[in-house]
Amino acid sequence: MMNVGLIGFGYWGKIVHSKLEQVSNVKFICRSKDTYVDKLDSVDWVFVVTPDNTHYEIVKTCILNGKNVFCEKPFTSNLKQTLSLYGLAEIHGTKLYVDDVFNYRTELKELHSIIDTENEIEVIWNTTKSENYLNRLTWHDLYMLYPILNGKLDIQWPRINNIIFDYGVTDIKYHEVAGIDFTHTSGNNDALFDMINGVLNDDSIIDWNYNKDIVIQSERILGMIRE
Repeated sequence: MMNVGLIGFGYWGKIVHSKLEQVSNVKFICRSKDTYVDKLDSVDWVFVVTPDNTHYEIVKTCILNGKNVFCEKPFTSNLKQTLSLYGLAEIHGTKLYVDDVFNYRTELKELHSIIDTENEIEVIWNTTKSENYLNRLTWHDLYMLYPILNGKLDIQWPRINNIIFDYGVTDIKYHEVAGIDFTHTSGNNDALFDMINGVLNDDSIIDWNYNKDIVIQSERILGMIRE
């Protein structure tokens, strides 16, 4: 099994760790402010699950040390940083993957079979707490809808082309895209495990170039929305 290091051990970091334990040898766990560079020689992969504003420097350091990196979304703070890290990964011959967990949900095939650029599409995502929805929620929806967003863009937020994005805070979590329920429940397939296992152990289910394309496009669109 692959030797991996985990940087970030908060709520989501602990969940990622529970999956890593099943498919890899976890050699070290650090928090974003801990010293980790001296531990990199012991691993093949580093999983970065730290606060968003720390991603760029941590991922850059790992790549410069020749390590493959899995990073939580959102990848970086802007498109320039994103392109810089992909360039460094190519120079140093390392793999780089950004969390696109919803692409491993079984419901995605149905979504991609029905979405088009003509009919109006509504994205609904209600959460139980107020949060940075652009980074936490919209990122997922952008890569899920990449097949119809990979072209000319008319952004009149909260509308992009024929897609209306509706986010809110309610007592019950709910996530729907084009009428398909993507709310995470115990009845869904374990998409997080499938993604992590694929990245580490099964190249046949991983499309590295597609992941790069959706990350760059998502970062580009988020930048346009913020402007």
